[in-house]
Amino acid sequence: MDKKTLEIEKDYLESTEKQIDASKAVFSKKIKDNTKSIADLKQYFADNYYDIRTGRGKEFAGEDEFANINITIEGFEKQNDDLSIKIAQLTRQKKTPYFGRFDFKADDEEKANTYYIGLGSIRDNENKNIVYDWRADVCTLYYDNKFGKTYYLTNDEETKINGQLSLKRQYKIENGVLKYYFDSNMVIDDEILMEQLSKNTTSKMHEIVSTIQQEQNVLIRDTNFENIIVQGVAGSGKTSIAMHRVSYLLYKYRKELKAEDILIMSPSDLFADYINDVLPSLGEEEAFTTTFFEIAKRNLKMPFESREQMLERVIGLQKQQDFEEIAIKSSFEFLQDLKDFLNNDVCNLFIPKTMEFGNITITKDEIKDIFFNRLKNLEIHKRIEVIADAIVDKFKLPEEFKEEMTKRAKKMLYNKFLTTDLLKIYNIFLQSVGLEQIEAVGAYDIAPMLVIKENLFGLSSNFEAKYVIVDEMQDYTPCHFYLFEKMWSCPKLYLGDIYQSIDRTLPEDYLQKLAKMTHSKLKFLTKSYRSTLQISKFAQRILGKHISENVNRNGEDVEFIKTKNCATEIEKIVKSRQSNENTKEQSIAIICKTKEMVKKLQKSSNLIKKFKLLANSTSNSKQIITTPAEAKGVEFDCVIVPFVDKTNFRNELDKNLLYVSTTRALHKLFFVTDGEPTEYLQKSKQ
Repeated sequence: MDKKTLEIEKDYLESTEKQIDASKAVFSKKIKDNTKSIADLKQYFADNYYDIRTGRGKEFAGEDEFANINITIEGFEKQNDDLSIKIAQLTRQKKTPYFGRFDFKADDEEKANTYYIGLGSIRDNENKNIVYDWRADVCTLYYDNKFGKTYYLTNDEETKINGQLSLKRQYKIENGVLKYYFDSNMVIDDEILMEQLSKNTTSKMHEIVSTIQQEQNVLIRDTNFENIIVQGVAGSGKTSIAMHRVSYLLYKYRKELKAEDILIMSPSDLFADYINDVLPSLGEEEAFTTTFFEIAKRNLKMPFESREQMLERVIGLQKQQDFEEIAIKSSFEFLQDLKDFLNNDVCNLFIPKTMEFGNITITKDEIKDIFFNRLKNLEIHKRIEVIADAIVDKFKLPEEFKEEMTKRAKKMLYNKFLTTDLLKIYNIFLQSVGLEQIEAVGAYDIAPMLVIKENLFGLSSNFEAKYVIVDEMQDYTPCHFYLFEKMWSCPKLYLGDIYQSIDRTLPEDYLQKLAKMTHSKLKFLTKSYRSTLQISKFAQRILGKHISENVNRNGEDVEFIKTKNCATEIEKIVKSRQSNENTKEQSIAIICKTKEMVKKLQKSSNLIKKFKLLANSTSNSKQIITTPAEAKGVEFDCVIVPFVDKTNFRNELDKNLLYVSTTRALHKLFFVTDGEPTEYLQKSKQ
């Protein structure tokens, strides 16, 4: 580092920190002034309540005065909330006010401008940026690998700013102290990225604004509001991209889009907790998060098997009948058969009859014509709504009576169906396609039954969204995606990895079919940033195919341990890492194939018994025991996979489970077996 340049950079950092303190002081004073104004208004209100209410005296305006006082108080309170958020953001940002800089000279300017880039914008007393928010249009120059002649787009992609990028600089700043900087024409595979990847993991996902890579940046800043499917290999940053995309959209379209307009469909409550700090760390409010289980519970109102219960059953028993049923019910053909059934058979359950209301009569033929002819392309519940509205219109009722009368008309129309029982209708469908009827609703029956309910009655999503994110898309079937498209007409971002499907094998053309069905753009992320080179390459050998590029971060070799007692060997590994200065702070996860194996291990060892179940773990748990199904999407410094013998891991499903377990490890991976190792590990060692 050049000494003179270093001093200049230190001076800039110091002036930035002073500006942060000055801005916080201004905001704090404004909050204090607003708080006093609120108190004064409330006191004025209390002292003059009677006169205001009765309108006595020229200075009082009765109800208008009430409204004006309330509006003014609400305005001050909203301003204080906004200022508090700004103060919190600046407090966080002071530790690292910025992480990068670039110099860019636009073609129509005489000299280059310097742009410092950070988590949020920092302005001086003249309201000029001294640090730019990473989401600003110009800051895409920092993330794109274009050095020299380049451009960026602004004004919603309509204006192109051409120019020259002459400098790209990265900083290592900790607690307000500049450790070092270096210049680079690339922001990929660099020193700071390697340092971030080498850190120990935490129990929460964190923001990655200082290490966003070019291919990630393209997805984050995509301004086309359309459906996107992202197929990303393990460790490619799919969920991080999704969260940063939300942050970018909230910044870019702040007038049209609020945090409450965004829905995140999370694979589990546990995963929702894992990601819930990301948006606040980026200065945004949390988006609404739900699970498919919650949506199903709200709409089905009957007992059903959860996905977790199904996985434990299928993975544990591995019955051929289960695999065949899953393959059928998760196919595109099954969905098409169901749609055909709804358009034909279910419609024929409706038996039109003449309906008389005093001197008003709606004939059977009128209802039949509307239902079967004029509205034949609509869902059943929409046909019923149109007919009910037509009936109510004949009464020429006052507006306030129409809603109740429409409800009554709809109830009478639904009584004309031979049955509206969802389970009965679903069993009729199963029988029609040659499948066994069910008594209990299994995990793979939930979505088809909701498809029937959506057509027959409509669904309650309990959330009107303007943007929807669906994570772990490989866990859903075409029936699920059909429902998502019906429930939310807004743009959606689907993310996942077909190679991490743990209850069925997805064919190569699955993504193309899904993209066509959902009218989505298909994007691929093929670079993995999570694991060391040794772990990443090993994971691909388990799959038997090369699916990802690996960041060149070397680490320890993957270890295989043949033992007489898995529990005893795991105790040795844990004690060894806890006594090592370099690894004692690292998180350790034991990932067993099934919950039965979890119980078996914990019964065998007092040390392992202290490991927390992932579903019940606290935010500071460093020792976790879990299954691949629960661990998906989460990462750990060290992973131990026990009982990897050929009787436990013997087929394609088991291979996927091994792959998921392997790709949870950041720095170190152990396989432990007390039997003959599975062939998938033997092939991987070659």
